Amino acid sequence: MMNTARSPTRIIPSTESLIDVIITNKDIPVLSTAVVDLGLSDHLTQIVKLIIGKRNRRTKTVVRRQFTHNSGEEFKHLLSKELWNDVYNCLDVNCSLEAILVTFLHRFNIAFPYKRVNLRERSNKTWLSKGLIVSSKRMQTLNNLKRTFTFTREDRIHIENYQTIYKRVLREA
Repeated sequence: MMNTARSPTRIIPSTESLIDVIITNKDIPVLSTAVVDLGLSDHLTQIVKLIIGKRNRRTKTVVRRQFTHNSGEEFKHLLSKELWNDVYNCLDVNCSLEAILVTFLHRFNIAFPYKRVNLRERSNKTWLSKGLIVSSKRMQTLNNLKRTFTFTREDRIHIENYQTIYKRVLREA
């Protein structure tokens, strides 16, 4: 058994004592301990920061669809083989739309199923130069502007060229 507190936890004018303890039966590394006076009583509050177990912050599991060229081709193939009888047999436009959506989503889920993917966080980003960071922020700004404004053909070509150059430089980095 090990007490994590090292400072007095009850202080009165005549004495100081360590009577409030936090005890652990594990050999856990203690990062820090602190005794704090909250002013609520003559007993002080203890704060202990421990390392408990290994937390792997480098990987994160997410569920997402993966869109590849092959899955896109499969999706097109599935839609082309569909007879669409349910759509033609409906007498109401809303019924037809519902039939289209049901068929479309069914084929979509077959071609692009949800898959569990492990993402790794990059802990060392020292390979990113200041120029790449600035270009990345500019690319984000341009993409946001593209979503909100209508650009002239010349502006769209400029943005597309910037995007092409940015992607090439990023791949080479």
